[in-house]
Amino acid sequence: MLSRSAARARTCHGVAAAAVTAVLTRRRFLGGAALAAASLCLPRAPAPAARPQRVAVVGAGLAGLIAAFELMRAGHTVSVFEASERAGGRIRTRRDPFGDGLYVEEGALDFGDGYTLLHRYLTELGLETQLQSRRDGSGGCLYYLGGRLYRAPAGAEPDWPYALAPRERRLGLAGLQGQHLRARSQGLAEPFTPAAMDRAARALDASTIDELARRDGANDAALLLLHHDFLGADFDHVSGLQELLWWRFYSRSRSWAGLRGGNERLPAALAERLGPRLHYGARLVRLTQQRASVRLAVAHASGSEEVEAERVVLALPFSLLREVQLDGSFSRGKRRAIEELRYESATRLYLHTRTRFWQPAQPQACADTDLPVGAVFEGSAGQDGEGGILVSESTAAASRRLSALEAGERVQLGVTQVSKVFPGLTGNFTAGGSVCWDNEPFARGAWAYYSPGQMRTHFPDVARPEGRVHFAGEHTAEVYFLEGAVASGMRAAGEINAA
Repeated sequence: MLSRSAARARTCHGVAAAAVTAVLTRRRFLGGAALAAASLCLPRAPAPAARPQRVAVVGAGLAGLIAAFELMRAGHTVSVFEASERAGGRIRTRRDPFGDGLYVEEGALDFGDGYTLLHRYLTELGLETQLQSRRDGSGGCLYYLGGRLYRAPAGAEPDWPYALAPRERRLGLAGLQGQHLRARSQGLAEPFTPAAMDRAARALDASTIDELARRDGANDAALLLLHHDFLGADFDHVSGLQELLWWRFYSRSRSWAGLRGGNERLPAALAERLGPRLHYGARLVRLTQQRASVRLAVAHASGSEEVEAERVVLALPFSLLREVQLDGSFSRGKRRAIEELRYESATRLYLHTRTRFWQPAQPQACADTDLPVGAVFEGSAGQDGEGGILVSESTAAASRRLSALEAGERVQLGVTQVSKVFPGLTGNFTAGGSVCWDNEPFARGAWAYYSPGQMRTHFPDVARPEGRVHFAGEHTAEVYFLEGAVASGMRAAGEINAA
């Protein structure tokens, strides 16, 4: 995030819409939700198929697992091909090198109480959740800005070190959110579909949030403050329309939870139910569509095979689909979306400590910083044991700079910078690690986003079926969060069931 100034390097931002409560971990990386897929209203689980078909699902992230699970329940013959050796995609729980029974989420962190589709599956699968209040600033929050440490009590903002106009200082972050985000987002259609791309929506899509706020009279200082929003790191390069759709949904949840024992339990439960239908180490190389079938060339460690199906669900990111040889059956709009859809960079550092030294001064560690490592929060809250884990998260330009470092250099930088906020880290640090989603071979980025103008040109194409090929994944949904992945999987299964 240091893309426009040092103050842009914040990835934890968040002030709850009315209560000015700091929400660290920025979008809770894939942990939010969408109420609709890109091209349909809120999907329902498909009814039993009138004519079962042979369906190949490519990609065992959450969207692909949901699509396969619903297709299986509807009576179709399903095979799932996953290039890696695990299910879950960007849901991944890390347990090494921490010991003490501790774990941390490398991808999806948590989910809100408004994520109705996701909660439906959690209930059905019998997965136990635990509230994640540690990142909502309920115990107060630290801010490290301009080389100075600030402490704000719960529900309050710090004395922002920006040259704000008197009115902007009175408004604070919550007031600026209301003026520049909430008011605009309330006028958007819900669910937002390609049919809702009217003149007003196209105008929002043509600009970033920074540009829209400037037209409303915001100066540089006000923009710096607005960038402390939980999505603020995007405000200079993402479509304003997409940001407002994300912000509107994300702001609805008032409580956040994770899965007890790690979020990887969700894809593991779905994979268990799919059983032998799931094939790991199976990478899609080529797709050829015919009048009555689709042929897939799938590469394995021991060779390759040809798979024929009546329908296919492509549930892999477009960043990976670009490497697949596609035939001429795909429309020009789809090809353009596959080639041009962008993926955000996100990097997390994990710092294991002997003790949770930040207690009792701060029951659950959280800090918003303008340091290159971004936000800092406790990744071990709610877990047993004496030791703890501090996590830092950066996105966009700051993340790309961290991604270019060697793993050891990233951890060393993390210790140095996080110690400025939590001085006790130096004497408590035992081990560290990192994940850079740009460098992950089965992801090539953290989440998809539209640049200004691209929702008008690409949004109608990303989810639309191409003949017998259907599409799922957070990139095909209204927003990129976990619920968007769930909704897209249900939508793709419903399309096939109705075909």
